[in-house]
Amino acid sequence: MAILGKDMTFGLFFLNSVAPWKTDAEELRDGLEQIKVADQLGFHSAWIAEHNARAYGVVSSTSVYLAAAAAQTSNIMLGSAVSRLPLHHPLQVAEDMALVDIISDGRLYLGVGKGYDALEFEAYNIDFDERHEKYLESLDILTTALRNNRVTYSGKFYDIKDIPVYPRPVHPEGPPIFVMVSGNDASMVNAAKQGHSFVLGGITNEDTNHKIELYKKTALESGLTQEYVDNAVARSGKLLFCHVAETTEQAQYEYRKGLEWYMSERDNRPTFGVVDREHHIDYERFLNSENTLVGSPEKVIEDIERYKKDTGLNNVILWMNIGGQPQQQVLNSMTLFSEKVMPHFLNSKNLVR
Repeated sequence: MAILGKDMTFGLFFLNSVAPWKTDAEELRDGLEQIKVADQLGFHSAWIAEHNARAYGVVSSTSVYLAAAAAQTSNIMLGSAVSRLPLHHPLQVAEDMALVDIISDGRLYLGVGKGYDALEFEAYNIDFDERHEKYLESLDILTTALRNNRVTYSGKFYDIKDIPVYPRPVHPEGPPIFVMVSGNDASMVNAAKQGHSFVLGGITNEDTNHKIELYKKTALESGLTQEYVDNAVARSGKLLFCHVAETTEQAQYEYRKGLEWYMSERDNRPTFGVVDREHHIDYERFLNSENTLVGSPEKVIEDIERYKKDTGLNNVILWMNIGGQPQQQVLNSMTLFSEKVMPHFLNSKNLVR
């Protein structure tokens, strides 16, 4: 459920990076435990990234990991962030995600993207330069498959003739689809035309406002109702770095090691405006970024209030476990956030799926 009105929802983002001090198995098991605890603490959603051939992200299939998470949780929404559509057959994505939707009893948020890392495409012998066209075709087929019992489609990459799609998702309209958006306005325009929600990352609050207004204008001009658009935006949110400790000094100290290792591993693009092309990070600049929530509960509350005022968004997706943070440290941050930050933003019970 997403919350309309003045309430806020808080999700968690999982990249599952294998830092030198952790094994693959430790990181993946820690992530599943964090999702289980997040469900108990009242977090709204958990979002799983998908990568291959990179130590900074070792979940190669969001559907497999989400199914494991679904089996051990009861309330938390479970999202892919993202399923890289050009790397998979869209009918198989629809089938796999419908399975997750059923296992979770309708708690799936389906985040999709085109992928940005040439190495990941090379590993699977898939043409990186065709990813945009292939993504658009795949998203059309995926959307059709989740909303209809059969699919017929003819395009450049796929030729599908009246194929039945099983299993069917819990809700007839299928799970909500989210498009991940960073710098490109075109992604926001496409999401609006198709009525998909969005998750923002790596952009300023000023650009956030621009993209939200662009989304609303485009969606309404495309014939979607005001109620539909309001609900789509109400589900949408932004990805922010987050760590909470008893004091701001402690939080800043604890978060640094994992963050700096992760930034050193990301050799394909800058992140969130705090890393340059030469992979240099200014930690003080990072801490002062409007995309960063690192500090005491009191400081984090103030920062979220500012975020809400500046963007109008009611949802935040928190990146707590970045770069293989120690497990107990992450669980402590989650607990403090749940007990001391979250209640400040929960006032009503006006819910929408």
